[in-house]
Amino acid sequence: MPAHDSYDAVIVGGGHNGLVAAAYLARAGQSVLVLERLATTGGAAVSTRPFDGVDARLSRYSYLVSLLPQKIVRDLGLDFAVRKRTVSSYTPTVRGGRATGLLVGGDRTRESFAALTGSDREYEAWQRFYGMTRRVAERAFPTLTEPLPTRDALRERIGDKEAWRTLFEEPIGVAVEKNFHDDLVRGVVFTDALIGTFADAHDPSLLQNRCFLYHVIGGGTGDWDVPVGGMGALTDALARAACEAGAQIRLRHEATRIETDGARAEITVRSPEAEHVVSARKVLVNASLQALAALLGDEPPTPAEGAQLKVNMLLTRLPRLRDRSVDPREAFSGTFHIAEGYGQLADAYRDAAAGRLPAAPPSEIYCHSLTDPSILGPDLAARGYQTLT
Repeated sequence: MPAHDSYDAVIVGGGHNGLVAAAYLARAGQSVLVLERLATTGGAAVSTRPFDGVDARLSRYSYLVSLLPQKIVRDLGLDFAVRKRTVSSYTPTVRGGRATGLLVGGDRTRESFAALTGSDREYEAWQRFYGMTRRVAERAFPTLTEPLPTRDALRERIGDKEAWRTLFEEPIGVAVEKNFHDDLVRGVVFTDALIGTFADAHDPSLLQNRCFLYHVIGGGTGDWDVPVGGMGALTDALARAACEAGAQIRLRHEATRIETDGARAEITVRSPEAEHVVSARKVLVNASLQALAALLGDEPPTPAEGAQLKVNMLLTRLPRLRDRSVDPREAFSGTFHIAEGYGQLADAYRDAAAGRLPAAPPSEIYCHSLTDPSILGPDLAARGYQTLT
């Protein structure tokens, strides 16, 4: 049960955003209550031991860190760290009957581009394109901890007309096709525009551009880092920070209704013990738009289309590769792309838009334990076990 009937702020949902808000509000002297329907905090950023009797702690949903500003880590004194991946991605393919692929990251990137495409042209285009996105990242990422800028203010801050047009005004497919010629290279670039979306490269809504921007601005660099101890290490640290600041977190407490007169709100809460009501000056809802509408008794908006399936595995060894020029420890320490050439991605979208499962589902594989073996128990690590997501 909540300790009080009235709070300055009630936060519905104990995911990472809700926990950050709780910690900051409590540190500012506000009385804060966090209501979490499940038995643990963390939302989509949690770690579990999914295999009975096996000492492996895996990130169930979200698994890499890019959009967490270091300012939050410093402000809240979080005991949390990340590690850099030595490889960004590896994408296998067959050219001329020979197994090959594209390795991005480290000193072998130029060599890999040349071996795949037969020249340095695509590599040089890659350097120019991602040099542009990095400059945008340096200017755009700081706005994540500032009041939301207007479109004009952000365009002025970016200060690059070509970059603004490329990323903010025209479908990202235009830039992909203008800058790159190799189908596989185009596909590797375009994957960052598709994670969790249901969109074509030339979708006029620019949904794919929004997704792409989130992928390339993180940390002001676009790097995606590995959370030490798994993603749950972050949300566990956030929960501790919130509690140490004075926030109350109540697990298995589900908000079922929010009513407000504009000055205060009353929140109906269902817990294992009873149903009760608490009031608050502010309510923050760390949940979907559909869940918010249900709490307010409003008509829910239509959810965005799209689907993902995630599978966590524990292996006694990494898979072998047909491309003998790449060590599996390199290939799987970054994002391993499957069926994600540019044409394959377009085919998969057309299949899905027609209501069919894609004939070749685009897939990505990643091995957390190569960068952070701490998620494995000592015995598993010593025996060479690895995770695959």
